[in-house]
Amino acid sequence: MATYEEYKERFGVMNDEQLIGAFNREVGNSGWTSSRASYLAALHDEFHKRNYDGSAIDSDGGTSLKNTIKLIGNKIVIDKHNETN
Repeated sequence: MATYEEYKERFGVMNDEQLIGAFNREVGNSGWTSSRASYLAALHDEFHKRNYDGSAIDSDGGTSLKNTIKLIGNKIVIDKHNETN
């Protein structure tokens, strides 16, 4: 089981497309483990490190995993082709 630091290192070397893909693979997954919490925390922190505007997915102090996303410039937007709502 990977740790937060291991995920942080992994995400740090990904390009933007790979990082968005890592997020999109989590959409619709309702399972929860401590490893997944570390994964998502490290992913969220990498978004902030890269100065992405994540206002489209920020939700009540957390991150919404309801819809897939894409990156336009530094702005995270809902992928309208895959929107669930």
